[in-house]
Amino acid sequence: MSSSTTAPPPSDYPAAFAPTPGNVFDLSSLKNWVRSLDSAAKSLWVAGLVGVGLLVVLFWPSLTHLVYTWSTDDNYSHGFLVPLISLYFAREASVDEPLQRRGGLILGCALLVLCLVGRMATTIVPVGVLSDLAFVAGLAGLVSALAGRQAIGRYGFALFFLVFMIPLPIALYSAIASPLQLLVSRVAAVLLGFMGIPVLCQGNTMTLPGDVHLFVAEACSGMRQLSGFLALTTAVAWFSPRPLWYRLVIVASSIPIALTANLLRVTLTAWLAYAVDPALARGQFHTVEGLLLMGVGLSMLWAECTALSYLVPEGYSATHGVQASNQGATS
Repeated sequence: MSSSTTAPPPSDYPAAFAPTPGNVFDLSSLKNWVRSLDSAAKSLWVAGLVGVGLLVVLFWPSLTHLVYTWSTDDNYSHGFLVPLISLYFAREASVDEPLQRRGGLILGCALLVLCLVGRMATTIVPVGVLSDLAFVAGLAGLVSALAGRQAIGRYGFALFFLVFMIPLPIALYSAIASPLQLLVSRVAAVLLGFMGIPVLCQGNTMTLPGDVHLFVAEACSGMRQLSGFLALTTAVAWFSPRPLWYRLVIVASSIPIALTANLLRVTLTAWLAYAVDPALARGQFHTVEGLLLMGVGLSMLWAECTALSYLVPEGYSATHGVQASNQGATS
């Protein structure tokens, strides 16, 4: 069995996968683009829309649970933005030359089978993350089966980015968050000690002078900042026209940046509770403080990118050496 499908010449397919003329939200341009499609292209689009519709119906319980989690759990409130950002990535990828439908049928069918197996498995063992990943695999399978291997290469990152909308299993989340709570509590106590504030740290509880008790809750472990910055740095790294090591450094830096921002937040909260008013450690002020410290994390990321830009100029890539040698040969 061959992995390629019987297909007309490439010239019959570009219109199906070419970018929409004009503004993507311009209805008149969209209508003109639809009219310009040939019958084969329209059939592919109809098949794709029907396939997505079937996936939505099949995974409706999982999708509604995702929306509920995003609405009720602040750790995953960014989930509403992830599909929109993925659509933006897909739109940016579509500005390249039109796709040629070649191969991808076997890979697409394999991903669709994996999608169905994952969905059926969750009816036996209700593991939400398995169903969510199966849905993403189903989308990738449709792209591969209908648009070919080249489409997976072009839109693969947009599909991968959807992973950031999926909540972690509770057991895994707790296994990561609990050690972070202890780490943040202990380091914050040390920093407060350097500031001349004696602190008794017992587990996740810090006791300050004046019988002020602060409990570093799971929400203050840094997991919220970590998930947000991991998604952000992944997007920044993808669009950076620089070497692989540069991109890996950007993504890896999300961990220390998120933890540092969260540590500063806990330390500042404890200092305000001691020096000003214990009421500042809770309520709306505590929420505003968290947003401000998120801005500090973004500033740290900007400073890192600026510093790395001096080491690696914009436009530097794996082919930089080839380009340099070509320039030397022509000079």
